[in-house]
Amino acid sequence: MNFSLRNKFLVTTTALVLSINSLVFSNATLANNLSATAMGVPLVLQGEFGENTFGLTGKGQVVGVADNGLGTGVFEEIHPDLIDRIVGIKNYSDDGWDDPSGHGTHIAATIVGSGEKSDGHFKGIATGAELYFQATYDGNTGSLKLPEMYQLLQDAYENEVRIHSNSWGFDANSGQYDDAAHSLDKFVWEHRDMVVLKSAGNGATYVSSPGAAKNAITVGATESPRGIDEDSDNPKQVAAFSGFGTSDGRIKPDLVAPGTWIMSASRADESFYQYQSGTSMATALATGAAALVRQYLEEVKQLQPSAAMVKAALIHGARELPGEPRVKQGFGMIDVQATVMALEDEATGYRDNVKMKHGEKYSFEVKSDGQSPLAVTVVWSDYPQRARVANGLVNDLDLQMVDPDGRVFWGNNTIGGDKKNNVEVIRINNPQSGTYTITVKGAKIVQSPQPFSIIYGDVPHRGTIKNATSAPVLETEHKTLEIDPETKVKLVKDNKLQRDVAIGDLPTGTDAYYYPQNDYRILEQFEAMYDLAYTTLTKRLLAAKPKAYPDTKGHWAEQVITSMSNQKVIGGFGDGTFRPDQTVTRAQFASMLVRALKLVDEPGEAKTFRDVANGAWYQGAVGAAVKAGLVVGYTEHTFGPNDPITREQMTVMIARVVSGGHIPYSSEDRALDIYRDLDQISLWAQPSIAYMVDKGVISGRAANVFAPQGTATRAEAVAVIQRMLDLL
Repeated sequence: MNFSLRNKFLVTTTALVLSINSLVFSNATLANNLSATAMGVPLVLQGEFGENTFGLTGKGQVVGVADNGLGTGVFEEIHPDLIDRIVGIKNYSDDGWDDPSGHGTHIAATIVGSGEKSDGHFKGIATGAELYFQATYDGNTGSLKLPEMYQLLQDAYENEVRIHSNSWGFDANSGQYDDAAHSLDKFVWEHRDMVVLKSAGNGATYVSSPGAAKNAITVGATESPRGIDEDSDNPKQVAAFSGFGTSDGRIKPDLVAPGTWIMSASRADESFYQYQSGTSMATALATGAAALVRQYLEEVKQLQPSAAMVKAALIHGARELPGEPRVKQGFGMIDVQATVMALEDEATGYRDNVKMKHGEKYSFEVKSDGQSPLAVTVVWSDYPQRARVANGLVNDLDLQMVDPDGRVFWGNNTIGGDKKNNVEVIRINNPQSGTYTITVKGAKIVQSPQPFSIIYGDVPHRGTIKNATSAPVLETEHKTLEIDPETKVKLVKDNKLQRDVAIGDLPTGTDAYYYPQNDYRILEQFEAMYDLAYTTLTKRLLAAKPKAYPDTKGHWAEQVITSMSNQKVIGGFGDGTFRPDQTVTRAQFASMLVRALKLVDEPGEAKTFRDVANGAWYQGAVGAAVKAGLVVGYTEHTFGPNDPITREQMTVMIARVVSGGHIPYSSEDRALDIYRDLDQISLWAQPSIAYMVDKGVISGRAANVFAPQGTATRAEAVAVIQRMLDLL
């Protein structure tokens, strides 16, 4: 073992008092490792899972961790799960590298722990990776002593670290693009292969510093399925304590991972393991996932991957959490299996370090068979902005995709291009068959050239197997697929690999990933994993009855209202009713649309409207809809938030989403001739209404009456949003 203990002291002139992002549960008696299953890890591992396609363990990756300390601060007493993984320890404090809370030990073992003391039961995510640890806790002051962020990363980089994990935060600057965020971004800009992960923080309104750094992978926490408390009763929900958002309205965190009741190594306890909770634990799990993905890109794809490429890969395979807003979940829950499976698909395209100059465009084509979801992910490590500047983005790239019919899709659902984030994603759950054209444009490149990474192509269907023994189906968030019971599957069941298992033999509740056969995919691909404990717990917790309202029973929109309520796009009133026939205001519909599209609230964008009160519940949603190009005011300073929305106004907003702002229309179009009240449809609304009637999103209130000036009801609003989502 190459071990070097460095006792050099390095303390900044102004020490930062930093908070550890965890909640500790000591002396745990129950033990169960569920997090790897939640992130799709078992299918890409080796060892007890058997030899499979990849056998990823993080081998060849050196992970850096800056945290409290390790164990008791005596090398010979370090936890058995860690002692053979350490390649170096650097002490930044002036009183040794003891870990008084067990935080640093727990984090390190979650990433690289061998599981030796538990006979392999409580292993880290990347057991083949090596650990370089930077101990920062000073017992004399009770705080962490850290150098400037650039120096911290420089030390790690010089010790061959290419993935660096930071489960600490400076709460005083939460959400701000401060000096620490600037320093982190500068380092990654100058060292393009350094992947830096940062916890989102616990309980803060915004992500803790330097989580607002553009070039970091900021990680939030989801709940575990253990059912111990209110923070572990819904694995598809972001934990209530998980920090989110930045002061300039960017999407942070970037990703989420399990963060409550995580079992890992303890400091020095007879039990050897303990539970801890927090975004710290989620970040450690994400760091292990990053090590697996980086190993895959190096060994299988033969790349020297940039940090942007690793970030893009993790985001490309991420699983969106239904009902959670984008600002809380980022681009979704890490799913390593989906990431690797997508990159293995022959139709997937990927490029790293594509250099872009101002005004340049790069175009890519991708074919869709119309059977699998389609996704494009673009990430770039941006030039560091000056600290405390309102908009942190320096170099702006715009992502656009055009379908075979000419419909335009924009990155992050922002018509005209997202001007704040250095990650842009397009996901189409129900694509049509044909060729899509992807364009990445250098909209504003101040520091040239700007390298970017892109991944595009089909992503696998993900869901659970139902009725396995009779008529098996794969139930996903977006559709239900019938599967031939004789289809053969690669299965990891209770940590053991089995090949060529018939789907009819799978237990109900098995998590599965599926690519159907097509012209460029000779054989359908089906991979599955089943963990009895995980399945039992999630089934129990997610068995809640669908939301039901007493006043929607028998209503024509009952089913869609229930579905959209469960997705948290809409909700009822305090008395338990939904009031489906009540009119909808312009502000209410804008809010529904923003939630459905997972846009980030933009209260500042609504300040030009004098009738949108500062602090009004709808201010952020109205601003987000305006910024995304979905709605405009009556005038420059008047929005009419409390005015009932008319059917034509509602239809125009929906059409902008579906068309990406490019509504096809010809004077020869006769789609509206069937309506005898055509003369009541405003000229400016006719192209949008014709387009939505043609797409089946909206129809008349009667056979030949559209009622354009009629006010839309809550039921109508929910129905058209559901049909809109079916086209996206």
